[in-house]
Amino acid sequence: MFEPTVFENRPLIADTVQPVNRAGGYIMAALKAGSVLCSTVKTAAAKAKKSITFTGTPVSGKTVSILLNGAEIAYTTGSTTLATEITGIANAINAAAGDEVAASASAGKLSIEAKANGLNGNTISIVAVVEGSGLTAGAVAIDVVGCDVGDEVFEIVDSASETNNIPCAVLLEDAEAGEIKSVAFTGCFISSALKFKAGQSLASFKKTLRTIGIFTKGSI
Repeated sequence: MFEPTVFENRPLIADTVQPVNRAGGYIMAALKAGSVLCSTVKTAAAKAKKSITFTGTPVSGKTVSILLNGAEIAYTTGSTTLATEITGIANAINAAAGDEVAASASAGKLSIEAKANGLNGNTISIVAVVEGSGLTAGAVAIDVVGCDVGDEVFEIVDSASETNNIPCAVLLEDAEAGEIKSVAFTGCFISSALKFKAGQSLASFKKTLRTIGIFTKGSI
């Protein structure tokens, strides 16, 4: 059960009272606090998928560790060929955690996909420890956000969309794709702090926001 945290971002909220109609929502893409959201119900299931891109020239005989949800999976390099070693890392992950995830490699990219559909796969954590191996690990990328049919998720509202053009909430904290974060369904907010898709503005949504209990002010 989601327990919303006390929110104290005064530059966003334009009232002395915190929004009371709040809940936790799954966010489908990286967004900043103040983003105006729409709600969608997924009609197709998906498995969460994340990836890390490696660069550099491997040093044979060195250990590369992947921390998967905190559990270490160690692999010893056996060549100086990047693609070969990333495939080796993927095979090591599949051998150790094949019931939970499926790992694959494409050149220097290591992909890790949840075995099951659903939102829970979004919580999979991946850390690459490559010190001394000759490799450099990039940031973990979120390739697919996992979900089940019928899951309610939130995306930034889009006036040009036929399905995502009705605002319903304001994001109260920064979010990465697949995270559950606090959203407000009512409240009064600083108009300049609200965020929309590039080229869009409050003017397109202000009237609809009022009808659902989201109001704006020019300043506190």
